[in-house]
Amino acid sequence: MISSNTLHVVATELVVGAYALSGVAFLLCLAHQYLPGSIRSSYRSLDAVAHSAMLFGLIATPFAIWTGLSSAPGGEMSSPILANKMLFSMSGLGLASGVLLARWRLGISLWDEPRSRLTQGVSGLGAVGFMLVTASAGGTFSRGESLLDWLHLPYGETLLMPTALSAILLLVGIACTTIGLRSNA
Repeated sequence: MISSNTLHVVATELVVGAYALSGVAFLLCLAHQYLPGSIRSSYRSLDAVAHSAMLFGLIATPFAIWTGLSSAPGGEMSSPILANKMLFSMSGLGLASGVLLARWRLGISLWDEPRSRLTQGVSGLGAVGFMLVTASAGGTFSRGESLLDWLHLPYGETLLMPTALSAILLLVGIACTTIGLRSNA
């Protein structure tokens, strides 16, 4: 039988690989007007890769979270690093959901206007960043090192928000989602 640790490694590699591919494609989508003509004309393909890879990563993320919780010592969040991993992965999950919802609602035309192009590209790269920081925290937890060690990120300190701020952010998220669902309906 395969251990939960092995399943977690497989799940996280799927998530990290999908988000990394998505991040490169989002970066090229943001810069497509400055790229050579052959790449500039294929931004529809870049858009498809960016969003498809993000969707795959989004689908694989809950599996990575589940296998991570079941492979943690004691099967629970017993460390500030694990709490931060949950915070970062859920933030990336939420941001990626918003990016995919915007693309689904607005279509490829969201790349036509500078403001929506910047918003979509930066939001996509933000979701990718959250997932890569999550993976880095996992490397720190399991191996004591990660690719982002040079940034000296404080994984050992739990990032907490006051309940009132959490409630405000939840209401803003619900309002944005409602507006997104109602537009073009």
